[in-house]
Amino acid sequence: MVKVLCMHAAGLGELVAVSLTSDLNAQVLYADDSAVMISTKAPAAKLGQLSYIKNSFIVIGSVPRRRELRQAVDAISREIGRWTLPRGRNPYRLMFSEDGQLVGVPAGSRSRLTDAINRATGGRFTPRGGGDEYWTITRRDLDQVLFCQRTPRRQRRQAVKGALAPDVAEVIVHAAGRPRRADVVLDPFAGSGALIAARTQQPYGEAICSDLGYRDGSVELLPELAGRAGIRQLSDDARSLPSVPDDSVDVVITDPPWGEYDEGGPLEAESVTADALGAISRVLRPGGTLAMLVARKLADVIEKQWTSHDLRVRRSYQILVNGHPATLLVGGAHGQGPAARRFGSQEPAA
Repeated sequence: MVKVLCMHAAGLGELVAVSLTSDLNAQVLYADDSAVMISTKAPAAKLGQLSYIKNSFIVIGSVPRRRELRQAVDAISREIGRWTLPRGRNPYRLMFSEDGQLVGVPAGSRSRLTDAINRATGGRFTPRGGGDEYWTITRRDLDQVLFCQRTPRRQRRQAVKGALAPDVAEVIVHAAGRPRRADVVLDPFAGSGALIAARTQQPYGEAICSDLGYRDGSVELLPELAGRAGIRQLSDDARSLPSVPDDSVDVVITDPPWGEYDEGGPLEAESVTADALGAISRVLRPGGTLAMLVARKLADVIEKQWTSHDLRVRRSYQILVNGHPATLLVGGAHGQGPAARRFGSQEPAA
């Protein structure tokens, strides 16, 4: 098992912890608003593939936090000989982060740390970058100063303007629960398809992107989804979903309009969501899952709407989306189909 410090977008901490537990079979050791420290057996290469992680660092060792960072750096220099560093004679550079901000340390402390790393690795310090990166990191609520090696990561896909960022979409998908290979997945407010793109990185049977904007061309599906096998594109109104049969969907993951930028405002957003929940309740199979992202100020009202459509919220997460307070509601349908929900479950009279 290794300790890894993972940095992520602010406001996603709880969902990132859920996602890391799922993706890496990790144990969470520490978490704050923009970082999670875990214990895992997963290889470093897998960490670099997670879009919701901005940077990750293998924790080589730690020392108690001191009043000044230079004191901790000097303590790290003395301890490095007892820790395991990779011997590869690679060039490296040093970085120092104090409570999320890059900082400098006195030349003497930096020189002592450089000498210690040279002896431990056979490498050489280079101020211009390239090769390995060794970081000394403090976090606001952590009483240890961490000495870490940064792990390589792949380039992150950029978000489409107006769409959910890939990291937000991915942690929402994880919160919806364990995927199954036969799952039929639906987003009735799909837009460019950010949530479906994240969900189809996991096993699925069929994925349905539906949006009225496809009808007039005001919305375009992501190129990676358009025409792809197993992806169905509909231009249904989310309030009725006429092309989707009753009891045919296992998972609904969606981000309805929040009403913050729309002409109708929050009241219209409430109305649209209420009607959409009626359609979702109809198409969702008994025991199916619904994950819905809403503006935090509408969360209580929309949760009551769930109840009125025989849907139950089992978990909720408070997050930030582009700096805006949001709530992710996760739950789903009771164990009856739409006919039973509409007419009751009494046996027919003899």
